[in-house]
Amino acid sequence: QQQQQQQQFPNMHQSNANNVNHLNSTLSKPKIKPPPYNPDAFEPVFGPITVTDPILVQSPGVFSGPPHWIYNVVVRDLKKIDGQDQFSAVVSNVRRRFRHFVALEDRLRADCLGAILPPRPDKHPTRAIDEASTRQSTQFALQRAKELETYLNALRLHPLAGKAQNLQLFLTLPDHIGAAWPEVSSSIFTRLTEVGTSTAVKISEGTTAVMSELNNESQIMAGEDNSELLALASAEGLRIGSVLQGVPKIEGAVAIMGELGERMSVVGLEVQKLVNNLMSHERDFATPFEILSSGLLKSGRRTSRLAIELGAATQVFTLQYKLCRYERLAFADRRSALVRRRDARLAADKKAQKLVVHQHSMQSMGHHGYAGATERDAVMSDEVAVDTFNEAEKIGQILQCEVGRISDMRKKDWSMSLKVIAANMKEAHAERTAIWESCRDTFLAENNSPDNGHFHPEYPVENINEVADSSSEIMN
Repeated sequence: QQQQQQQQFPNMHQSNANNVNHLNSTLSKPKIKPPPYNPDAFEPVFGPITVTDPILVQSPGVFSGPPHWIYNVVVRDLKKIDGQDQFSAVVSNVRRRFRHFVALEDRLRADCLGAILPPRPDKHPTRAIDEASTRQSTQFALQRAKELETYLNALRLHPLAGKAQNLQLFLTLPDHIGAAWPEVSSSIFTRLTEVGTSTAVKISEGTTAVMSELNNESQIMAGEDNSELLALASAEGLRIGSVLQGVPKIEGAVAIMGELGERMSVVGLEVQKLVNNLMSHERDFATPFEILSSGLLKSGRRTSRLAIELGAATQVFTLQYKLCRYERLAFADRRSALVRRRDARLAADKKAQKLVVHQHSMQSMGHHGYAGATERDAVMSDEVAVDTFNEAEKIGQILQCEVGRISDMRKKDWSMSLKVIAANMKEAHAERTAIWESCRDTFLAENNSPDNGHFHPEYPVENINEVADSSSEIMN
């Protein structure tokens, strides 16, 4: 029967075969390119943001929970007021709590796939203890307000997050943000419902992707076919590993420097107590210990100041350390997009094969040129595949630009920070050397004076100077 139908309708069978081939070629590869991502062309939407005036409040209701701090977020305009170059008009003034900042980050992560967002301040380690107490630290709230201010200003200057709708809603909505975001609603039942629906997605797409190691194998397993992104993932994986190992050592060295200054000051105070005891009984023996106490106190204060200066200069290293997690999340977005692209492509291929089989069966029954719902399913599956392909390409392009942006920022900040660290250490060690040289000169002047009853000519000054010089070199 098929041979007879083909003999009777040769042109129709040929046209149907051409339609199937055309459909398969159309479903094979999408040709739509994502729009280019240009961070240099970004202009901030909002002006400087300040976070001030923390207030400790207790929410009403039985399930309100412990007291919490709310912060006043003031957003200013980019344009300055006429005649006042240092001030600009206030655009909005809203109240937010720390939970709202956490929700903001989650929503920006979903809006800006592939972007490396600024690190959000972590929850304070002693927060649970503070919440359990009736009196909470105001100093903690002021420090947290400063951290949140830095975070919001970094978001408004970010090329993608700075123009996100969720950030604009967060900064301008005068009402409680829970009215728009159910996960931070004032109603505990609304929050529980929202958390229950989103927990599974966060666990499957977020935690697993972050825990996976960033290298070529993980990207290839996800279906990565871009050689530039594969090389970038390999290089960034090695760099992130080095940063995660090196930055804690730098922070530990700064902490040890501060501890050294504190211990020198404590020892100096203890020696001063000894001097006070000797002054009442053995005044002649008190002078050397008084000189030592003075040197320890001065050197301890200078060492503590050096630790503070080094801590400020190493903030850029800590920032890069925190950005490693967000860069891994950006690569995880790319892997998730590749998985969605692969699944959509497989589904579209199955629909296309099903359409071909259906057309052949319809032709065998004499219903030529009729596909119906099968053809519509194939076209819709192909559109989904095209969208996932464009999404994966856009995320890959954003990821490359973001890594380049972070790299440029790192080169500039690290170079400047290293210069500041070298200058501070050079100045501090010069001052510490001068302190101990002054103590040595004072000790020699007191110990070798003929008016002093403890004059020892058998110990020439030259030998003592040689010992002091060698000790100074060892200290440097």
